[in-house]
Amino acid sequence: MTDPNDLESTDGITWLADVWHAQDLNVTFARGISPGELVIRLGAAPGMSLDRITATEAIGMTGTDGCARVARFGECGGWSFALEPICPSAGWWGKPGLSAGGVEVLHLTPKGYEPPSEAWYYRDGTTVGHFSIGEIPDGDMTFLAPAFEAAGLIDDPVLSERPEDFDSVRATLAVLEEHFGLSLPRDAVLERRLPAAVTALTHPENLGD
Repeated sequence: MTDPNDLESTDGITWLADVWHAQDLNVTFARGISPGELVIRLGAAPGMSLDRITATEAIGMTGTDGCARVARFGECGGWSFALEPICPSAGWWGKPGLSAGGVEVLHLTPKGYEPPSEAWYYRDGTTVGHFSIGEIPDGDMTFLAPAFEAAGLIDDPVLSERPEDFDSVRATLAVLEEHFGLSLPRDAVLERRLPAAVTALTHPENLGD
């Protein structure tokens, strides 16, 4: 029998491209803190975890009275992770406090309510940078640019020789997976019950609050 607590996986994260937008799934990775501490930093009250729930149950709870945002969480490949459907996560839009104390945080949001999708990267209490999924990072995120270009992501897609069915989301996730060593257990995320916590009681007045 499969151990329900065993979330080690070699699934990577490129499979998120298949479900990310359909579930409007906000994904936050953190290295240097436990999954429980991650969801507290995302807004959960200490010691207020819910029973284990499925992805479908998390979607059904989100937006109800007393539960504007809910996260399922766990640990995989040395990274804690939190999965928040539908509503914008507190990991979005410049939240360097998530990474206080030497922590590393990568937040991915499909932004179904206002594309394009984005990635935010925080480290040791600072916002390193962010970029739109499918575009070449600039500023302090240029350390990823060579890998993005090698994956076929270039500044001017019109000049690219990449195939018409090129998936820029999958290509971006593949680069992040390789660079940061990220993986999520697909079966557990989509089908199994995971620990959960309410990360917002009321809908934020501003997206990302």
